[in-house]
Amino acid sequence: MAAGVIKTLSSADRSYYTTKDVQELLGVGRDKSYEMVRSMRSELIADGKLTEVYPKGRIPKKYFDKKCMI
Repeated sequence: MAAGVIKTLSSADRSYYTTKDVQELLGVGRDKSYEMVRSMRSELIADGKLTEVYPKGRIPKKYFDKKCMI
């Protein structure tokens, strides 16, 4: 581990999916995963459920799982 790093989170420990996770879960390409995450993120922001400061390229697991019926 790097100095100052307490614990590195695995994808199972995180509360969000990255575009790489979306690629692996759905078997889509990089461009499609970015498109999907951008679209879902925009929906959440428009609904007031997510703020603009939420990191780009990430989507909350709970929302993604519900939206994609996982």
